[in-house]
Amino acid sequence: MKECNKISGFKKFNFRLLLWIPLLFISNFSNAQTAELIIHNHLESSGGTENWRKLNSIILKGDAILGLDQTFPMTVYHRRPYEKKVVFTVEGKEMLNEGYDGKNGWTYNEISGKNEILSGYQPDSFDSDIMDYQRKGFTAVYTGKSTSDGQECYKVELTKNVNRVTYCFSTRNYALLWEENQEEKMFYYDYKKFEGLEFATRIVGQPKDGGEYVIQFSSIQINPRIDDKVFKF
Repeated sequence: MKECNKISGFKKFNFRLLLWIPLLFISNFSNAQTAELIIHNHLESSGGTENWRKLNSIILKGDAILGLDQTFPMTVYHRRPYEKKVVFTVEGKEMLNEGYDGKNGWTYNEISGKNEILSGYQPDSFDSDIMDYQRKGFTAVYTGKSTSDGQECYKVELTKNVNRVTYCFSTRNYALLWEENQEEKMFYYDYKKFEGLEFATRIVGQPKDGGEYVIQFSSIQINPRIDDKVFKF
């Protein structure tokens, strides 16, 4: 608010600006409410919030395409509360790309030929950040519409501290078309349902520092039993 002239010891208010304050508040509140509804509709249309909460483990199998002639079979293991293992098969041998045993992050070191602890590793979470985002401390705001491959979508920005992710949900069926963070933008295609939960089976990643990769899943197992030794690195 601009500095105002003083009359009899009081500041003369800029009433025009004052009238905008409640309108701005209503606009921000409306955007937050719209974002909440879009996220709710996405979760419900992709399987239902309660069913997503019942997901306790998952195994995804497919291929990672890193270049014109670089395709590697891959397997991803996830288990609550949060354990993770991503392996590639290179020349017939399984190689750890990323792992988390609930305490430390791990990866394969080509020089030593062994799996080693990743210093400063920051694990993500089992659930997507949009699940129970308010409880996790995130703020969601609807920022308008966009298009992706000819499809119209709603843009929702999720923010927590300095972390900011933009999601774009289809206006037709609320499927997630893409998401973008500070490091990369990921596009989601070929949605299929596995035991009632909908997953993108083709993901195209575009890192901000250049390049592109494609992940294609051919098999997704819902709530399989995963042996504890899978997460021993």
